[in-house]
Amino acid sequence: MEGNSAYEKLKKLGLTPAQIESLCQLRSTYAEKELIVVELRRLEFARWLVFTGRLTDELPSSRKVAA
Repeated sequence: MEGNSAYEKLKKLGLTPAQIESLCQLRSTYAEKELIVVELRRLEFARWLVFTGRLTDELPSSRKVAA
């Protein structure tokens, strides 16, 4: 990680290696939480589609299959 330009920039700003590591862990935690929030939003949308009847597991009966 020490060869990373972001690490070097933070070091030049006066942060200690421990502070930089803590910042990286914090950033990682927030990124993981953001992914979880995005997935929850998708699931809520899918649940809404099912609840309103816009999404079902049934095939439309009026659709003809071309041979």
